Amino acid sequence: MKSSDSNTSNAPAAALGALDGWLESLRGEGGYYGPVVGLRGTAMAWCGPAHDWRWEGLLDGWVSRHRHTADPRFLDRIERALRDLQGAQLADGSFRNSCFEQNPMEGGMPHEPAVMAAVLRASRYLREAGRTWPEGSEAMLERFVEERLIKSLWNKTLRTFNNWLQSDFDVYAPPAVAAIVETLFAYGELTGTAERWTPYLAGAAESLLKSQFRDGPLAGALPVSSTDRASASPYLAARCLPALMLLHHGTGDRRFAEASDRLADFVKRGFQTAGGIACMAFAGRPQRVAPLFAGATAGAMWALCRAGRMDEALWITQLGWLLALQTELGGFDTAVGFGAGLPPRDPPDWRDALPAYGWAAHVYALLAHRVTATPPCQRKESGVVRRDVMVRGRRAVMSEDVETITIRDRAEPLYVWRKRAVWSEVCLL
Repeated sequence: MKSSDSNTSNAPAAALGALDGWLESLRGEGGYYGPVVGLRGTAMAWCGPAHDWRWEGLLDGWVSRHRHTADPRFLDRIERALRDLQGAQLADGSFRNSCFEQNPMEGGMPHEPAVMAAVLRASRYLREAGRTWPEGSEAMLERFVEERLIKSLWNKTLRTFNNWLQSDFDVYAPPAVAAIVETLFAYGELTGTAERWTPYLAGAAESLLKSQFRDGPLAGALPVSSTDRASASPYLAARCLPALMLLHHGTGDRRFAEASDRLADFVKRGFQTAGGIACMAFAGRPQRVAPLFAGATAGAMWALCRAGRMDEALWITQLGWLLALQTELGGFDTAVGFGAGLPPRDPPDWRDALPAYGWAAHVYALLAHRVTATPPCQRKESGVVRRDVMVRGRRAVMSEDVETITIRDRAEPLYVWRKRAVWSEVCLL
Protein backbone atom coordinates (compact mmCIF):
# COMPACT_ATOMS: atom_id res chain seq x y z
CA MET A 1 0.00 0.00 0.00
CA LYS A 2 3.06 2.21 0.49
CA SER A 3 1.04 4.67 2.54
CA SER A 4 1.70 6.57 5.75
CA ASP A 5 -1.54 5.48 7.41
CA SER A 6 -0.53 1.83 7.85
CA ASN A 7 -1.01 1.93 11.63
CA THR A 8 -4.42 3.59 11.60
CA SER A 9 -7.45 1.56 12.63
CA ASN A 10 -8.82 1.40 9.08
CA ALA A 11 -5.58 0.35 7.40
CA PRO A 12 -5.70 -3.42 8.16
CA ALA A 13 -9.29 -3.67 6.93
CA ALA A 14 -8.49 -1.76 3.75
CA ALA A 15 -5.40 -3.91 3.20
CA LEU A 16 -7.42 -7.09 3.69
CA GLY A 17 -10.06 -6.02 1.18
CA ALA A 18 -7.44 -5.12 -1.42
CA LEU A 19 -5.49 -8.35 -0.79
CA ASP A 20 -8.65 -10.41 -1.10
CA GLY A 21 -9.27 -8.88 -4.51
CA TRP A 22 -5.70 -9.51 -5.68
CA LEU A 23 -5.76 -13.12 -4.52
CA GLU A 24 -9.04 -13.85 -6.30
CA SER A 25 -7.74 -12.20 -9.48
CA LEU A 26 -5.18 -15.01 -9.77
CA ARG A 27 -7.70 -17.82 -9.62
CA GLY A 28 -7.88 -20.06 -12.66
CA GLU A 29 -8.89 -23.59 -13.46
CA GLY A 30 -8.00 -25.87 -10.56
CA GLY A 31 -6.72 -23.26 -8.11
CA TYR A 32 -4.53 -20.20 -7.69
CA TYR A 33 -1.66 -19.32 -10.01
CA GLY A 34 1.56 -17.34 -9.86
CA PRO A 35 5.37 -17.37 -9.75
CA VAL A 36 7.26 -18.04 -6.53
CA VAL A 37 10.28 -16.58 -4.79
CA GLY A 38 10.95 -18.96 -1.92
CA LEU A 39 13.37 -19.63 0.90
CA ARG A 40 15.53 -21.93 -1.24
CA GLY A 41 15.02 -20.70 -4.78
CA THR A 42 12.48 -19.53 -7.31
CA ALA A 43 9.82 -21.04 -9.57
CA MET A 44 9.36 -18.44 -12.28
CA ALA A 45 8.81 -20.49 -15.46
CA TRP A 46 6.01 -22.74 -14.16
CA CYS A 47 3.21 -20.62 -12.66
CA GLY A 48 0.29 -23.04 -12.59
CA PRO A 49 -2.18 -23.89 -9.81
CA ALA A 50 -0.04 -25.00 -6.88
CA HIS A 51 -1.16 -27.10 -3.91
CA ASP A 52 1.34 -25.81 -1.39
CA TRP A 53 0.86 -23.75 1.77
CA ARG A 54 -1.03 -21.07 -0.18
CA TRP A 55 -4.10 -23.23 0.54
CA GLU A 56 -3.27 -23.19 4.25
CA GLY A 57 -3.37 -19.39 4.36
CA LEU A 58 -6.50 -19.19 2.23
CA LEU A 59 -8.46 -21.79 4.18
CA ASP A 60 -7.57 -20.33 7.57
CA GLY A 61 -8.36 -16.87 6.22
CA TRP A 62 -11.75 -17.88 4.84
CA VAL A 63 -12.72 -19.49 8.16
CA SER A 64 -11.84 -16.28 9.99
CA ARG A 65 -13.64 -14.10 7.47
CA HIS A 66 -16.84 -16.14 7.69
CA ARG A 67 -16.63 -16.16 11.48
CA HIS A 68 -16.44 -12.36 11.47
CA THR A 69 -18.89 -11.60 8.64
CA ALA A 70 -21.22 -14.62 8.20
CA ASP A 71 -20.80 -14.07 4.45
CA PRO A 72 -21.64 -17.43 2.79
CA ARG A 73 -19.21 -16.75 -0.06
CA PHE A 74 -16.35 -17.77 2.20
CA LEU A 75 -17.96 -21.14 2.89
CA ASP A 76 -18.44 -21.52 -0.87
CA ARG A 77 -14.71 -20.91 -1.34
CA ILE A 78 -13.87 -23.59 1.23
CA GLU A 79 -16.08 -26.10 -0.59
CA ARG A 80 -14.49 -25.17 -3.92
CA ALA A 81 -11.03 -25.62 -2.39
CA LEU A 82 -11.88 -29.15 -1.27
CA ARG A 83 -12.93 -30.00 -4.82
CA ASP A 84 -9.78 -28.42 -6.28
CA LEU A 85 -7.55 -30.40 -3.91
CA GLN A 86 -9.34 -33.65 -4.72
CA GLY A 87 -8.58 -33.05 -8.37
CA ALA A 88 -4.87 -32.61 -7.56
CA GLN A 89 -4.42 -35.72 -5.41
CA LEU A 90 -2.43 -38.68 -6.72
CA ALA A 91 -3.03 -42.35 -5.99
CA ASP A 92 -0.34 -42.45 -3.29
CA GLY A 93 -2.08 -39.65 -1.37
CA SER A 94 0.34 -36.88 -2.34
CA PHE A 95 -0.59 -33.81 -4.39
CA ARG A 96 0.56 -32.40 -7.68
CA ASN A 97 2.56 -29.19 -7.64
CA SER A 98 2.96 -29.05 -3.86
CA CYS A 99 6.63 -28.03 -3.65
CA PHE A 100 6.32 -24.21 -3.77
CA GLU A 101 9.64 -22.89 -5.16
CA GLN A 102 10.46 -26.36 -6.55
CA ASN A 103 7.24 -26.76 -8.51
CA PRO A 104 6.03 -28.50 -10.58
CA MET A 105 6.67 -31.45 -8.23
CA GLU A 106 4.56 -33.56 -5.91
CA GLY A 107 5.14 -34.54 -2.28
CA GLY A 108 6.03 -31.08 -0.94
CA MET A 109 6.94 -30.90 2.75
CA PRO A 110 5.87 -29.35 5.06
CA HIS A 111 3.34 -28.09 2.52
CA GLU A 112 1.12 -31.13 2.12
CA PRO A 113 0.46 -31.89 5.81
CA ALA A 114 0.13 -28.16 6.52
CA VAL A 115 -2.54 -27.92 3.83
CA MET A 116 -4.35 -31.04 5.07
CA ALA A 117 -4.32 -29.74 8.64
CA ALA A 118 -5.93 -26.53 7.35
CA VAL A 119 -8.40 -28.59 5.31
CA LEU A 120 -9.41 -30.43 8.48
CA ARG A 121 -9.84 -27.17 10.42
CA ALA A 122 -11.93 -25.73 7.61
CA SER A 123 -13.93 -28.95 7.17
CA ARG A 124 -14.85 -28.98 10.84
CA TYR A 125 -15.93 -25.37 10.50
CA LEU A 126 -18.06 -26.25 7.46
CA ARG A 127 -19.91 -28.85 9.52
CA GLU A 128 -20.42 -26.40 12.37
CA ALA A 129 -21.85 -23.92 9.86
CA GLY A 130 -24.35 -26.52 8.63
CA ARG A 131 -22.64 -27.26 5.31
CA THR A 132 -22.07 -30.71 3.83
CA TRP A 133 -18.60 -31.67 2.69
CA PRO A 134 -18.20 -31.95 -1.08
CA GLU A 135 -18.38 -35.56 -2.22
CA GLY A 136 -14.97 -37.22 -2.07
CA SER A 137 -13.56 -35.07 0.73
CA GLU A 138 -13.45 -37.88 3.27
CA ALA A 139 -11.77 -40.19 0.77
CA MET A 140 -9.14 -37.53 0.01
CA LEU A 141 -8.28 -37.15 3.68
CA GLU A 142 -8.22 -40.89 4.30
CA ARG A 143 -5.93 -41.45 1.32
CA PHE A 144 -3.51 -38.80 2.53
CA VAL A 145 -3.36 -40.19 6.05
CA GLU A 146 -3.30 -43.89 5.21
CA GLU A 147 -1.32 -43.97 1.98
CA ARG A 148 0.98 -40.99 2.32
CA LEU A 149 1.63 -40.50 6.03
CA ILE A 150 1.37 -44.00 7.46
CA LYS A 151 2.33 -46.27 4.57
CA SER A 152 5.00 -44.08 2.94
CA LEU A 153 6.44 -41.63 5.46
CA TRP A 154 6.30 -43.34 8.87
CA ASN A 155 9.83 -44.27 9.96
CA LYS A 156 9.65 -47.39 12.09
CA THR A 157 13.28 -47.01 13.16
CA LEU A 158 13.08 -43.42 14.43
CA ARG A 159 9.36 -43.62 15.22
CA THR A 160 8.63 -40.36 13.50
CA PHE A 161 7.87 -39.18 9.95
CA ASN A 162 10.28 -38.75 7.06
CA ASN A 163 10.01 -35.99 4.47
CA TRP A 164 9.90 -38.32 1.48
CA LEU A 165 10.27 -41.97 0.61
CA GLN A 166 13.98 -41.63 -0.10
CA SER A 167 14.79 -39.86 3.19
CA ASP A 168 17.83 -41.03 5.14
CA PHE A 169 16.67 -43.14 8.04
CA ASP A 170 18.40 -40.93 10.61
CA VAL A 171 16.95 -37.60 9.40
CA TYR A 172 13.57 -35.96 9.84
CA ALA A 173 12.29 -32.39 9.52
CA PRO A 174 10.64 -31.01 12.68
CA PRO A 175 8.44 -28.45 10.81
CA ALA A 176 7.02 -31.28 8.68
CA VAL A 177 6.58 -33.57 11.69
CA ALA A 178 4.74 -30.78 13.51
CA ALA A 179 2.35 -30.32 10.58
CA ILE A 180 1.70 -34.07 10.55
CA VAL A 181 0.96 -33.96 14.29
CA GLU A 182 -1.68 -31.31 13.62
CA THR A 183 -3.12 -33.39 10.79
CA LEU A 184 -3.39 -36.61 12.79
CA PHE A 185 -4.87 -34.86 15.83
CA ALA A 186 -7.57 -33.21 13.73
CA TYR A 187 -8.22 -36.29 11.60
CA GLY A 188 -8.63 -38.54 14.61
CA GLU A 189 -10.98 -36.06 16.27
CA LEU A 190 -13.09 -35.53 13.16
CA THR A 191 -13.39 -39.22 12.25
CA GLY A 192 -13.58 -40.73 15.74
CA THR A 193 -10.34 -42.67 15.18
CA ALA A 194 -8.08 -40.83 17.64
CA GLU A 195 -6.98 -43.98 19.48
CA ARG A 196 -5.53 -45.48 16.32
CA TRP A 197 -3.09 -42.61 15.81
CA THR A 198 -1.84 -42.47 19.40
CA PRO A 199 1.36 -44.51 18.80
CA TYR A 200 2.29 -42.38 15.79
CA LEU A 201 1.61 -39.15 17.64
CA ALA A 202 3.59 -40.32 20.67
CA GLY A 203 6.63 -41.09 18.53
CA ALA A 204 6.38 -37.87 16.53
CA ALA A 205 5.98 -35.86 19.73
CA GLU A 206 9.12 -37.30 21.27
CA SER A 207 11.05 -36.58 18.08
CA LEU A 208 10.09 -32.90 18.32
CA LEU A 209 11.30 -32.69 21.91
CA LYS A 210 14.52 -34.50 21.02
CA SER A 211 15.35 -32.03 18.25
CA GLN A 212 14.86 -28.84 20.30
CA PHE A 213 17.97 -26.81 21.16
CA ARG A 214 18.43 -26.59 24.92
CA ASP A 215 20.98 -23.80 25.30
CA GLY A 216 23.11 -21.26 23.51
CA PRO A 217 21.97 -18.68 20.94
CA LEU A 218 19.51 -21.18 19.46
CA ALA A 219 17.91 -22.12 22.80
CA GLY A 220 14.29 -23.08 22.23
CA ALA A 221 14.56 -23.42 18.45
CA LEU A 222 13.64 -26.46 16.39
CA PRO A 223 15.93 -26.90 13.38
CA VAL A 224 14.86 -27.39 9.78
CA SER A 225 16.55 -30.81 9.86
CA SER A 226 16.99 -33.00 12.92
CA THR A 227 20.70 -33.43 12.21
CA ASP A 228 21.42 -29.70 11.97
CA ARG A 229 22.80 -28.54 15.32
CA ALA A 230 24.12 -25.19 14.08
CA SER A 231 21.20 -23.25 12.55
CA ALA A 232 17.45 -22.71 12.60
CA SER A 233 14.85 -20.72 10.69
CA PRO A 234 12.74 -18.59 13.05
CA TYR A 235 9.81 -18.81 10.63
CA LEU A 236 9.92 -22.57 10.07
CA ALA A 237 10.50 -23.11 13.79
CA ALA A 238 7.43 -20.98 14.54
CA ARG A 239 5.35 -23.39 12.50
CA CYS A 240 5.93 -26.01 15.23
CA LEU A 241 4.22 -23.94 17.94
CA PRO A 242 0.58 -25.02 17.34
CA ALA A 243 1.57 -28.70 17.35
CA LEU A 244 3.37 -28.39 20.69
CA MET A 245 0.33 -26.74 22.24
CA LEU A 246 -1.94 -29.45 20.78
CA LEU A 247 0.30 -32.09 22.33
CA HIS A 248 0.19 -30.33 25.69
CA HIS A 249 -3.60 -30.02 25.70
CA GLY A 250 -4.08 -33.52 24.29
CA THR A 251 -1.77 -35.33 26.69
CA GLY A 252 -1.52 -33.04 29.70
CA ASP A 253 2.25 -33.48 29.54
CA ARG A 254 3.93 -30.29 30.78
CA ARG A 255 7.02 -30.97 28.69
CA PHE A 256 5.19 -29.78 25.59
CA ALA A 257 4.05 -26.54 27.20
CA GLU A 258 7.60 -25.91 28.39
CA ALA A 259 8.95 -26.64 24.92
CA SER A 260 6.39 -24.23 23.50
CA ASP A 261 7.49 -21.54 25.97
CA ARG A 262 11.11 -21.93 24.90
CA LEU A 263 10.23 -21.98 21.22
CA ALA A 264 8.03 -18.88 21.46
CA ASP A 265 10.90 -17.02 23.13
CA PHE A 266 13.25 -18.02 20.30
CA VAL A 267 10.77 -16.98 17.60
CA LYS A 268 10.15 -13.59 19.19
CA ARG A 269 13.90 -12.97 19.31
CA GLY A 270 13.88 -13.29 15.53
CA PHE A 271 11.56 -10.31 14.98
CA GLN A 272 13.42 -7.12 14.11
CA THR A 273 12.63 -3.84 15.83
CA ALA A 274 12.08 -2.10 12.50
CA GLY A 275 9.93 -4.98 11.21
CA GLY A 276 10.29 -8.43 9.71
CA ILE A 277 11.58 -11.74 11.00
CA ALA A 278 15.20 -12.80 10.53
CA CYS A 279 15.90 -15.28 7.78
CA MET A 280 18.20 -17.61 9.75
CA ALA A 281 19.74 -17.92 13.20
CA PHE A 282 23.05 -19.66 13.95
CA ALA A 283 24.78 -21.21 16.92
CA GLY A 284 28.19 -19.73 16.22
CA ARG A 285 27.61 -16.41 14.45
CA PRO A 286 25.06 -13.57 14.25
CA GLN A 287 21.65 -13.98 12.65
CA ARG A 288 21.34 -13.67 8.88
CA VAL A 289 18.62 -11.07 8.93
CA ALA A 290 18.04 -10.48 5.22
CA PRO A 291 16.06 -11.18 3.22
CA LEU A 292 13.12 -10.36 5.45
CA PHE A 293 10.15 -12.21 3.95
CA ALA A 294 6.77 -10.52 4.38
CA GLY A 295 4.96 -13.86 4.25
CA ALA A 296 7.35 -15.50 6.73
CA THR A 297 6.81 -12.60 9.12
CA ALA A 298 3.04 -12.93 8.82
CA GLY A 299 3.26 -16.72 9.02
CA ALA A 300 5.27 -16.62 12.23
CA MET A 301 2.80 -14.14 13.71
CA TRP A 302 -0.12 -16.37 12.70
CA ALA A 303 1.57 -19.38 14.29
CA LEU A 304 1.97 -17.39 17.52
CA CYS A 305 -1.72 -16.48 17.34
CA ARG A 306 -2.79 -20.08 16.82
CA ALA A 307 -0.65 -21.18 19.76
CA GLY A 308 -2.03 -18.41 22.00
CA ARG A 309 1.37 -16.72 22.18
CA MET A 310 0.89 -13.43 20.31
CA ASP A 311 1.22 -10.21 22.28
CA GLU A 312 -0.11 -6.80 21.34
CA ALA A 313 3.25 -5.06 21.32
CA LEU A 314 4.60 -7.46 18.71
CA TRP A 315 1.48 -7.05 16.60
CA ILE A 316 1.79 -3.27 16.63
CA THR A 317 5.50 -3.20 15.76
CA GLN A 318 5.17 -5.62 12.86
CA LEU A 319 1.86 -4.48 11.35
CA GLY A 320 3.09 -1.19 9.91
CA TRP A 321 6.11 -2.88 8.32
CA LEU A 322 3.89 -5.48 6.68
CA LEU A 323 1.28 -3.08 5.34
CA ALA A 324 3.96 -0.81 3.87
CA LEU A 325 4.84 -3.71 1.54
CA GLN A 326 1.42 -3.84 -0.08
CA THR A 327 1.23 -2.68 -3.69
CA GLU A 328 -1.47 -0.53 -5.26
CA LEU A 329 -3.00 -3.63 -6.88
CA GLY A 330 -3.36 -5.37 -3.50
CA GLY A 331 -0.53 -7.90 -3.55
CA PHE A 332 2.53 -7.80 -1.31
CA ASP A 333 6.23 -7.53 -2.02
CA THR A 334 7.89 -10.85 -1.31
CA ALA A 335 10.75 -9.55 0.81
CA VAL A 336 13.20 -6.84 1.77
CA GLY A 337 16.95 -7.25 1.38
CA PHE A 338 17.64 -9.70 -1.43
CA GLY A 339 20.93 -9.08 -3.14
CA ALA A 340 22.49 -6.27 -1.13
CA GLY A 341 21.06 -7.11 2.31
CA LEU A 342 20.12 -4.37 4.78
CA PRO A 343 19.62 -1.50 4.59
CA PRO A 344 17.79 -2.35 1.35
CA ARG A 345 19.09 -0.83 -1.82
CA ASP A 346 17.12 1.44 -4.09
CA PRO A 347 15.97 0.15 -6.48
CA PRO A 348 15.29 -3.23 -4.85
CA ASP A 349 16.23 -6.62 -6.20
CA TRP A 350 13.49 -8.06 -8.42
CA ARG A 351 13.00 -10.92 -5.96
CA ASP A 352 12.04 -8.42 -3.27
CA ALA A 353 9.49 -6.63 -5.44
CA LEU A 354 7.77 -9.61 -7.04
CA PRO A 355 4.41 -10.46 -5.40
CA ALA A 356 4.27 -14.21 -4.68
CA TYR A 357 0.91 -15.88 -4.05
CA GLY A 358 2.01 -18.39 -1.41
CA TRP A 359 3.52 -15.70 0.83
CA ALA A 360 0.61 -13.29 0.32
CA ALA A 361 -1.77 -16.01 1.51
CA HIS A 362 0.08 -16.03 4.85
CA VAL A 363 -0.58 -12.30 5.18
CA TYR A 364 -4.22 -12.98 4.32
CA ALA A 365 -4.63 -15.50 7.15
CA LEU A 366 -3.12 -13.07 9.66
CA LEU A 367 -5.19 -10.05 8.60
CA ALA A 368 -8.40 -12.07 8.34
CA HIS A 369 -7.93 -13.28 11.91
CA ARG A 370 -7.42 -9.75 13.17
CA VAL A 371 -9.92 -7.71 11.12
CA THR A 372 -13.46 -8.03 12.42
CA ALA A 373 -14.93 -5.45 10.02
CA THR A 374 -16.42 -6.44 6.66
CA PRO A 375 -14.19 -4.89 4.00
CA PRO A 376 -15.40 -5.57 0.46
CA CYS A 377 -13.26 -7.58 -1.93
CA GLN A 378 -11.60 -4.73 -3.82
CA ARG A 379 -10.62 -6.35 -7.08
CA LYS A 380 -8.85 -3.92 -9.39
CA GLU A 381 -10.19 -3.88 -12.94
CA SER A 382 -7.46 -1.57 -14.22
CA GLY A 383 -4.23 0.09 -13.16
CA VAL A 384 -0.55 -0.64 -13.35
CA VAL A 385 2.34 -0.74 -10.86
CA ARG A 386 5.76 0.09 -12.30
CA ARG A 387 8.98 -0.10 -10.30
CA ASP A 388 12.66 0.08 -11.00
CA VAL A 389 14.36 -3.14 -9.90
CA MET A 390 17.80 -4.72 -10.11
CA VAL A 391 18.41 -7.90 -12.11
CA ARG A 392 21.91 -9.35 -11.76
CA GLY A 393 23.36 -5.93 -11.04
CA ARG A 394 21.57 -4.09 -13.85
CA ARG A 395 18.57 -1.79 -13.72
CA ALA A 396 15.28 -3.06 -15.10
CA VAL A 397 11.60 -2.18 -14.81
CA MET A 398 9.02 -4.50 -13.26
CA SER A 399 5.39 -3.83 -14.01
CA GLU A 400 2.16 -5.48 -12.91
CA ASP A 401 -1.32 -4.82 -14.23
CA VAL A 402 -4.50 -6.86 -14.04
CA GLU A 403 -3.34 -9.16 -16.85
CA THR A 404 0.44 -9.48 -16.70
CA ILE A 405 3.65 -9.30 -14.67
CA THR A 406 6.68 -8.27 -16.71
CA ILE A 407 10.33 -7.38 -16.10
CA ARG A 408 12.19 -5.52 -18.85
CA ASP A 409 15.83 -4.57 -19.21
CA ARG A 410 15.67 -1.47 -21.38
CA ALA A 411 13.48 -2.65 -24.26
CA GLU A 412 14.18 -6.36 -23.87
CA PRO A 413 11.73 -8.54 -21.91
CA LEU A 414 13.40 -10.62 -19.21
CA TYR A 415 10.17 -12.00 -17.83
CA VAL A 416 6.58 -12.10 -19.06
CA TRP A 417 3.77 -13.95 -17.30
CA ARG A 418 0.16 -13.58 -18.34
CA LYS A 419 -1.90 -14.14 -15.24
CA ARG A 420 -3.66 -17.48 -14.94
CA ALA A 421 -1.31 -19.02 -17.52
CA VAL A 422 0.50 -22.20 -16.48
CA TRP A 423 3.84 -21.16 -17.99
CA SER A 424 5.51 -17.80 -18.37
CA GLU A 425 6.02 -16.61 -21.94
CA VAL A 426 9.54 -15.31 -21.28
CA CYS A 427 11.82 -16.31 -18.40
CA LEU A 428 15.41 -15.04 -18.66
CA LEU A 429 15.95 -14.12 -15.02
